Order: sequence, then C-alpha cells, then structure tokens
Amino acid sequence: MIYICLAKQCHFLFIGDASIQTCPDCGKKSIRAATAAERMEFFRRQTELMHTERRSG
Repeated sequence: MIYICLAKQCHFLFIGDASIQTCPDCGKKSIRAATAAERMEFFRRQTELMHTERRSG
C-alpha cells in the first residue's frame, strides 16, 4: 500500500504494509493511505526516477 506523511514539512510518499506506523523519512506518526491522485504522483515520480537513472548509467 502507498502512504503519505501529513507532517507540514514532509509529505513523503512511500510504500509500506499495514504494520507501518511512522513516516520512514521524518519519523512522525501522521501518516495515512494515499489517495488515488497521490498514488498516481508516486508512480509518476518512480517512473521519472527510473528514466533518469537509465540515462545517467
């Protein structure tokens, strides 16, 4: 499942399972399941990152 951190300065999107309770980036407990739009953004970023890594490799 994809989650988002709701901390004011974080907003980290990440993959986790049901046991996840804190943001792996900032450590705050203010996380929730990502909305459809946030999941789309997550996959867009992942795809962009893969293309960037291939070009620089």
